[in-house]
Parts: sequence; C-alpha cells; structure tokens
Amino acid sequence: MINPARPPALPAKVNFNDQIQSAIKFNVNRDGVMYRPQHWDYVEYDMYRRPTFFNPLATDAAFRYFYNGAYQTVFVPAGGRVLIDMVEAAVFPFTVAAGDLISVGSFLGGAWIPPVDWVGPPPADFVPFAPVTYSAVPVNFSNAGQTVMVDQVTRVGHDDTLPQGLQDILMLNDSTLARGDVLPGPEGGPPEILVSQTQPLPGVGQWDNGQQYINTAVEKPVSSGTNHLPWVIGGLAAVLALLGGVAAWVWKHPQGAHASTDAPAMAEALTGPLESYSPTDEPPNAHGDYPQTSQPSPDVASSAPDMWRRPPIG
Repeated sequence: MINPARPPALPAKVNFNDQIQSAIKFNVNRDGVMYRPQHWDYVEYDMYRRPTFFNPLATDAAFRYFYNGAYQTVFVPAGGRVLIDMVEAAVFPFTVAAGDLISVGSFLGGAWIPPVDWVGPPPADFVPFAPVTYSAVPVNFSNAGQTVMVDQVTRVGHDDTLPQGLQDILMLNDSTLARGDVLPGPEGGPPEILVSQTQPLPGVGQWDNGQQYINTAVEKPVSSGTNHLPWVIGGLAAVLALLGGVAAWVWKHPQGAHASTDAPAMAEALTGPLESYSPTDEPPNAHGDYPQTSQPSPDVASSAPDMWRRPPIG
C-alpha cells in the first residue's frame, strides 16, 4: 500500500516526461495524424474500495495523477500491482506511460481504511463514493465553435480560483480532461455543458480548445429539427410506384383509340385522393435521452478545492 500524496520515488531509469514524449513521437509517426491514447482498463478495487493499479504488460508502467496540490507519479513494475490508500472521495484522472504505449483513464477515491487487525468487510454504514455522471449528452466546445455528442461526462471537481468558464473540471468518456461550466438545464432535463479547454493526456502537456477531441469524435448530436429523410424516401418510392403503374398501362394500351377511350379513367387514377402522412411530434423524454447514471451529489464539496487547484493556465 502507498500513501497517495507521497508515493515512492521512481526508479532512476524512469523519466515520466521522456517516456511520454518518446511514445507520442512513436505513435504519431505510425498514425500519421495525431496521437489517440488508449483507455487503461486495469484499475481494480478491493472490498474497502481502495484502488489498485494493475500492470499486465511486459513493460514497466508509470501512472501520473493530480492530488494534494501536485502531480504524483506511481511506478508499477511489469506484472505488478500497487494498492493506494485513497480516502478522499473524488475522481482522479491519470495518464499511463509504458514503453511506447500511452493510456488514459481515472480511478475513484473514497476508500475506507481498515484499522490494524481488522478482519472482514467494511462497516455496514460505509457508502462507496459514486461520482456524478451524465450519459449521451451534447457538449458545446465553446472555443472551437462546435457541439458533439459525448457518451459519458463525469464531474471531477470544481476550482473557483480559475476564471469563469474554466471552473468545472470534467472527464469526457473517461479519457480527456476538460475545463468548462456545467449549467442547470430545464426542469427534468439534462445540464448544459460548456467546455473551454481540454487536455488529451490528463496531467501531461498543454491544454487546447477541444479540437483534437472533436476530430476524433465518432458521433455528433442529431439536429433538433424534424428529420425529413424517411418521408423523402417514402415520397420517392410512391412516385416510382406511380410511374411504374403508368408505364404498365401504356404497355397494355398502345393504340391511340384505347388511350382516348380510357383517358378519363387514367385521369381519375392520377388525380384521385392521396393518403397524407405527417410525422408525429412526440415530446422528448429528457430523462431517457440524457439520463444521469448517478444521482446528483455535492461532488464539489466532496472534492477538496485544494485538490483541483492546478498550475496557472499556459
């Protein structure tokens, strides 16, 4: 077990920043455009909700996260595990450097630390920390002038020492750290989420306006207007069917006399009453479209302000 505020010093051979820069160069050259970090899935929790960094790789890994007013780096050897006594109830984004691999993710605090000689589960009144998250919500990247749909937005903390518009700290899809504002939405509806800056590698590198996240997003929000595409397709199908019927009639009645005799019937067929269709405007299910996966909680209060007072914005 380690103290999250004072992890052991890194081995002399490990330089986190050098590892990151080397991995970025390797991956950018291979990718050709930009680096897309993978999500680190190997975070485990014991019965007391203490997080464990697990490294299944054949390469040593270093994890960097922000805590207690500074960046902390934890070294995990290949195939090793490190248990962290993280009592503070908060979300902790991190970046992992392991050889040429860079991964990102987050872990949860709010653990219960058992006293010496304690045996068995935590007390019955222990409630594990659960962050506030929103699923499938549109996020307005205000400085990039675009809005995209984000599968999951997690509220990390709040820093009132930063300028307005940068005070709420978020995680987008458990990968990209963001600064912005979470504003209350209409009653019963989703919040309005504005993002001013993003950091693709949490705790590493410069903040940008979110354009890199936008470029790699695969889903954008559907227009709020009515989608007419199904009706256009249906209309085209009806026209094609009508033209097919006319062509069949002409094929069976090539003579002018027939055309003259049956002209009234054909005119009636073409001008007869048409069934009219119009889409039904059903009220949106705000709760279903943009659900909260956890109930709102005083996450700002549970995340100590000092925890999220980051260095000045560059």
